[in-house]
Amino acid sequence: MIDLANYIIIKKTFENFKDDFSSCANLKELKLKIQKFLSFVSSIDMESSLRDFIAKQKKIAKRLLLVIDIRYIIVFAYKYLVQRLLSQLLLLINTTLRILGSVK
Repeated sequence: MIDLANYIIIKKTFENFKDDFSSCANLKELKLKIQKFLSFVSSIDMESSLRDFIAKQKKIAKRLLLVIDIRYIIVFAYKYLVQRLLSQLLLLINTTLRILGSVK
């Protein structure tokens, strides 16, 4: 079980990632932020109610990195895939923030 102070730190970190992902200027910056996000979510140990959300976030972030890496192969569908995966990741982060916000 994670104590309240850790929940606050984790919540703030998720909020920072959400803002960072929303304001990326280029793909190189986005890729670096996704790698940092993956490192962060891999390092935290959440209770079972959040574990599924974290696993989904990791899966989508890894897919996003893959899409960025092979963007030259999928030129036509690239932007659509990136936006869709990024919006899914942001949605899951919002859900995690709501759950973390309800913990008192």
